Amino acid sequence: MTVDEELVEFLRQYITENKQDKIAAAVKERTRHVTIMLEEIYQPHNASACLRNCDCLGIQDVHIVENRNRYRPNNNVSMGSSKWLTMHRYHQTSSALETLRAKGYRIVATTPNYEGYDPVTLPLDQPVALLFGTEEEGLTSEAIEAADDYLCLPMYGFTQSYNISVTVALTLSRIVERLRDSDLDWRLSEEEKTKVTLEWYRGIVRRHELLEADYWEGNSSKESRVIP
Repeated sequence: MTVDEELVEFLRQYITENKQDKIAAAVKERTRHVTIMLEEIYQPHNASACLRNCDCLGIQDVHIVENRNRYRPNNNVSMGSSKWLTMHRYHQTSSALETLRAKGYRIVATTPNYEGYDPVTLPLDQPVALLFGTEEEGLTSEAIEAADDYLCLPMYGFTQSYNISVTVALTLSRIVERLRDSDLDWRLSEEEKTKVTLEWYRGIVRRHELLEADYWEGNSSKESRVIP
């Protein structure tokens, strides 16, 4: 049994059976095959709605770039969704892009200004990182120039763009639907499921750090009493 598995089993006793079942069901539907990068999203309502969209659609990782603007979600809008997500924060766009490339993601910039794919035609044969920019200016030139591909939502009216949280929802909902209908291995590995479950358990159990410290101390004492 790995350390993470051991901790999951230990913390399980502090979590109701109902919550255990919900967590077990949710982690089976999580994916890292698709992730998103939010660059300079500063309006609390939009920041929160983006997180809520990701949780509802089973996206586990959210990469947040804060070059100038601090990302401040509104909990009343996010409905606590942030505690179910793995958040990665960066102070530079370049750092986020380097991390995503190192993880094997195809970088796809969402922008209405470049011809490219839409959510129906975007290839999903390799992991995809979707980049979303600020409410007013969109993605920075650095993010756009670094992209491998571009994605644009179909629009048929006079307005040039959707609200950012709507853009995230429309894009992810169609892509996730395609992913789930495919033969791709899009779910988390067993090791990842265990790590995410531990992350969630720790978010539920109060003072889990102290409980874990006592657990390891108790185990250490038992081992010291064993006579060779």
